[in-house]
Amino acid sequence: MRGLPISNQPEKIRTAVYHYITRWKLKKADTKLVETSLFFDGAAIGRILLLRGLFAGGILAFALGQKRWRVNYGIDPHRETGTKLAVPFRAKDSPTPRSEFSHPDVVITLTCLSYYYGGLDEEALFSAFSILTKSDNARVEYHEWTRTAPDLPLSFRTLEGVNLRDRAQFKKEIYPRLCFSKSAIDYYLSHLVFSKEAKEFPHKLSASGWDLAKIKDNPTTGFSGTNDSRYVLPTDIMQLDLPEQKHTNALVLSHLLQSQNGVALVPQEAKGTPFNSRMLLDMISGMNTQTRVILDVGAQVIDLTNLEFAKQWLARYQHDDNTLAVVCFNEDDEIIVLDRSGKVEELETSPFAEHMDRCLVFLDESHTRGTDLKLPPNYRAVVTLGAGLTKDRLVQGMWKQDPARILLILLQLVCECGNSGKDKA
Repeated sequence: MRGLPISNQPEKIRTAVYHYITRWKLKKADTKLVETSLFFDGAAIGRILLLRGLFAGGILAFALGQKRWRVNYGIDPHRETGTKLAVPFRAKDSPTPRSEFSHPDVVITLTCLSYYYGGLDEEALFSAFSILTKSDNARVEYHEWTRTAPDLPLSFRTLEGVNLRDRAQFKKEIYPRLCFSKSAIDYYLSHLVFSKEAKEFPHKLSASGWDLAKIKDNPTTGFSGTNDSRYVLPTDIMQLDLPEQKHTNALVLSHLLQSQNGVALVPQEAKGTPFNSRMLLDMISGMNTQTRVILDVGAQVIDLTNLEFAKQWLARYQHDDNTLAVVCFNEDDEIIVLDRSGKVEELETSPFAEHMDRCLVFLDESHTRGTDLKLPPNYRAVVTLGAGLTKDRLVQGMWKQDPARILLILLQLVCECGNSGKDKA
């Protein structure tokens, strides 16, 4: 880490600093050795405490282990406040309307990850260039940008070769090669995001679902189709199960465990690599020919948009006269149908609305709940699982469509989580 000359310190100090930044509960000897050493002075203090918060404080473990980009957090360019910080997501590509992350370190970490994963859009990179050209050390900073852009043409490797007035050239030659440059992203975050939006206030207003259930003059009543969340209800709320509905949990599990349903594991050769859309389609291509529905309850299709995934899936049925289109949702939450010619239209006004037996169906995570499609009785559905997926969300996402058979895609990450939980038990 820049500004932290730890390599020049004695081994005893290095070991104590390592314990200091990785362990939440410290021995007094380690604390005293670090905080009384000459090394713990000036700018090094802030850097060591920053690393302690990221590692020992669990910020990195939380951001990388419990949150998924585009599923649990991301950038919302359409939010009314116009914030460029990361915000919570309800489901894949579905940001919450107003909620924000309250912990400042979490906000900063998730914002950095969002831009590292997604890159800068064209307007953001152009804004960074506009600020850069007015700075005193523009050439040195731009050299850092180009170091992480090996494909950038030689003529654009000096700042003098970049003509910001030629937007067509900027869009075609410069933007695609610099939008993922870490140095460029860091510059944009430092000068145009955190400098304007990372503010601190002496007081904070916060609210949660518990505030809706606080004691009032009149009783508060709510409805839920399942009772799985009864253990985390506010203490002022009591779960009231109707006697005639108490059997539904067991009924759902019995349907799920029927012999015609099954579980498919990710192939051995795919383990150790990130799961992506191509792997999912490869698995489905080798399955029963009636596997014509994908319910992405586990939000595994994040490398492609719904329409891009639909195109790739339909391309595998070019020689199948019984498969002519794919039904999915677009970015405006409209249910659409894509045919072989590439034509996209709303399902309601399409002739395929009366010929669902000629269609494949792909529903992303946010649309597996609340979507009611009449599927042919012989259709088989593939349901993806993911880490942190609850039984409540799973059954709500897969039973609404009522396909004849269900096949669960069990990813290696889920297997590892299950095995670790079994070991602890």
